[in-house]
Amino acid sequence: MPRDSARWLMLLVPALAASTLEGQTLGLPISYRPVMSGFETAADVGGDKSGLRTLAATEVVALGRVTDESVHMALFNISGTVASLRGADGQAGGSSISAEVTLLGSFGVGVDRSRWGGVTRVYVPLVAALPLLVCASRETMFELYGVPLWSFESVQGPGGWTGQKSWGSYSVGAMLEWRSGVGVQLTVGGLGQRTTSDPYRRVAVSAGMHYSPHSILKSAPISRAPAKRACSLGL
Repeated sequence: MPRDSARWLMLLVPALAASTLEGQTLGLPISYRPVMSGFETAADVGGDKSGLRTLAATEVVALGRVTDESVHMALFNISGTVASLRGADGQAGGSSISAEVTLLGSFGVGVDRSRWGGVTRVYVPLVAALPLLVCASRETMFELYGVPLWSFESVQGPGGWTGQKSWGSYSVGAMLEWRSGVGVQLTVGGLGQRTTSDPYRRVAVSAGMHYSPHSILKSAPISRAPAKRACSLGL
């Protein structure tokens, strides 16, 4: 990889590490969506093999500003997600609403309240974002990422709210974004854990699209961008 391309990617990767995480909603893995400034809108569909189907809309707002080697990024990201939940074979549906706050996008805490199949749950994920592979040119950016998380959950039953034993898992996803700010994402979550009948402890897959008027590529110095795609591993 040419030296200029390597230097440009070294500027771009911190911006990716300082991107936003979308708070997890029932039936969707946690997604890693970059918002450098301004806002972003996203739509996702997801589900698992047990019949849960989710249709979600997310809005993200970036607050504050940090500059690192001429790359501008948000200090905080605040996201909110509303979702419609559907069950298979006549199973009762429901709804979900979640929010998340992240510091430099790499560390976040969220809360999700869902009602599905007649059961109400409150779920709190603690997360971190880890870029694994970044490939970028002047016009497009591709990223493969991992999101380890620690999960806490409370379920409302006949006797009131009951806390569930905490557990860890991780998500793996890929994102492709154009300089226009339009992008697509695919995420697989619930990995590295013992799958149970609990809808938060299942392997879930989601796909969607997002748009932000301030794309990652617009946040990096265009004069250093390679004409052809260049790649970098890890952080």
